[in-house]
Amino acid sequence: MSECRSGAVGLDAEMQLCLVELAATNSDATLMRVGSSWTRFGEFAARHDVQGLGQVAPTLAASFVQSRTSADSPAGTATMHNRRTALRLLFRTARRLGLIDGDPTLDLVLPPRAVGSFRPLSDDEIELCRDAAAWWMTSQRFAAVWALAESSARGAELGSVRAVDVDLADGCVWLSGGKRVEPRWAPLTEWARDALERRLSTLGEDEFVAYRGTSPGAGSRISAASAVTAVLTRAGLAGEPDLRPTSVAAWTGRKEFDRTGSIADAARLLGLRSLDAAARMIGWNWTT
Repeated sequence: MSECRSGAVGLDAEMQLCLVELAATNSDATLMRVGSSWTRFGEFAARHDVQGLGQVAPTLAASFVQSRTSADSPAGTATMHNRRTALRLLFRTARRLGLIDGDPTLDLVLPPRAVGSFRPLSDDEIELCRDAAAWWMTSQRFAAVWALAESSARGAELGSVRAVDVDLADGCVWLSGGKRVEPRWAPLTEWARDALERRLSTLGEDEFVAYRGTSPGAGSRISAASAVTAVLTRAGLAGEPDLRPTSVAAWTGRKEFDRTGSIADAARLLGLRSLDAAARMIGWNWTT
């Protein structure tokens, strides 16, 4: 495992450093949800005589992910995915702090969360991908691309957004639509607004947000989609068989459906004309 200074200050101190970093860079809801998983893992690792995060072996990480619940029942697929995602965010944070240089969960394969071939990202996976995008040291473009994807942009829309299309004051972005998608103003998440504000500070109003070229087309579409895939890869999620780049927009649609209870609202946000298509995209079964 790591040759870094992990263990020099002790596991408890390292966990506390990571929790402070999490609190500084994420919402309170994320801190409560992910932080509780980190705390449980810290207790689990301590019981196995781990002195620092760099000493966590892949087998120990897998044991935690697959461990029985507090009710002494086997961990379900969703629970295991949530635990693995929380650990990946923990080890990303620890690497950023210089405590370790690896991630013992990278080769941990789990069953797909979805019954079908496609699903939206979960809230925890979104947070993990935000972290992966925001800390891309060489470019702010990846965070901006992810921000647009969170607004529901996908396909050709991602590559066609110019700086002038982003309204930071009202927290929305104009998306051009496509053959199967309606043009629309799409709301920005708070995280996306911050990411786009940083990106726009470096651009002229006619420059593309997610594309380095000067004209839209196949190149801009491929470049933007590749950036979303790169973020998923960096977050360790690209190998999930039920995740695709459009899983980001699907998360956005699902959040809207959960907020309003209306599939029509979700379809409108996603720019979809068909309620059936919207239901499929967000993973909602009409019959249940």
